[in-house]
Amino acid sequence: MEIRLKYAESLFLVVIGAVSGLFLVLSREYSAMARSVPNICAVFILLAIGFRLWQIWLRDSLRGAVLKIHQRSVPFIAMLACYTAGVFLIGFILSSLVFVPVCMYWMGQRKLFRIAVIAAVYVATVYLVFVVGFRMPLPDSLVGF
Repeated sequence: MEIRLKYAESLFLVVIGAVSGLFLVLSREYSAMARSVPNICAVFILLAIGFRLWQIWLRDSLRGAVLKIHQRSVPFIAMLACYTAGVFLIGFILSSLVFVPVCMYWMGQRKLFRIAVIAAVYVATVYLVFVVGFRMPLPDSLVGF
């Protein structure tokens, strides 16, 4: 499957710009100190996006360029969407213990012991770094894990 790079990059930039704009709106509730550096970064991102969109559309910097989409990218995007829903529904730990092995197997890793060890080490590392180290909770789920 092919798509003109002009449209693919523009869509990507618009999505990133929308997320940055949403962050600017939602961050108003934080203290001025807590939001100062992230807001500066978000504004810089919006300016860079505007400049790049100007280059793409007015200066036609991607004239005729085509993006070839690999056939495996669409199922991977679907797996990421399921993983995101899984984090919301059953929590980060359980969904990661499913997502990481499925992705590894799908990408060609066939040694099940290696898959299990890497998934367990990944989840344990993320838990230790964020929950224990930074004292930052993992995303909440509907079932409480």
